[in-house]
Amino acid sequence: MKTIKIISTISLFLAFSLLMQGQIKKTKKVKVIKRMPSVTYQTKTEKKCLPMDIKLTEDILRDKIGRTLKIYMDKDYGFVEMMGEKKNVNFGEFKLKKPGHNWVYFLNDVKSEVTRVKYNGEYFVLSVSFESNGNEIKGKCPGCKVGKDKRAPDINWEKPKLQIILKPVAYKYSFNFEIAGVGMLGKLKLNGPTQKFFPPIATFFRDAIARKIKHRIYEILNKPTIKNMMANAFKLVVKRIGIEHVRGIDFRGNNIYLCNYP
Repeated sequence: MKTIKIISTISLFLAFSLLMQGQIKKTKKVKVIKRMPSVTYQTKTEKKCLPMDIKLTEDILRDKIGRTLKIYMDKDYGFVEMMGEKKNVNFGEFKLKKPGHNWVYFLNDVKSEVTRVKYNGEYFVLSVSFESNGNEIKGKCPGCKVGKDKRAPDINWEKPKLQIILKPVAYKYSFNFEIAGVGMLGKLKLNGPTQKFFPPIATFFRDAIARKIKHRIYEILNKPTIKNMMANAFKLVVKRIGIEHVRGIDFRGNNIYLCNYP
């Protein structure tokens, strides 16, 4: 009997021990290792502006652009050429509304001769002179049954010249110019009796045609293909100055400052 009790006691003790070991395993805390988040450090780019001499800019415009610039304007074919690179452009026709029928005008075989460059204290100006050969601006009246050409008098552009106003700008992280304005110099004279007998009508058409021509030239010179040609003239200078990404332009003293911030 004592032997049975001893065995029962031992069995009970072993069962209790096993039970306690299971509880200990269940309640044992697991140590969690927390990983620190990765941190990247970004250093701010130092803001800076470096000078480009205005006289140097004027010289580059004169030598690389002014002396190589060729502009040819015609209804069916035209081009702009700089530094041996030529881009074909279409000057097209200019429509004028009038009582009865509409008139159509177009540039006829207008070739540039000389381009001069000048800095006026705020802008750079390209003065482009053209050949003067008779009637540079032709007119026609498509809706007229009789005298389609005579009904719309041709125009003689005496001493033809364009003034192209250039404003320095940041362009594609480099330096370039945008066309700030186009001026049309010289005198427009209508052929035929309109100029003599109807001066107000002649003035109206001269002014309207001049506006349309200036606007068309402004559009063409601001095309990305033409602007890229101008930018090429300043690539080496910008590289030597050492601004990697030009984002802004500033004027101070006798310098144009190229800045790496807007």
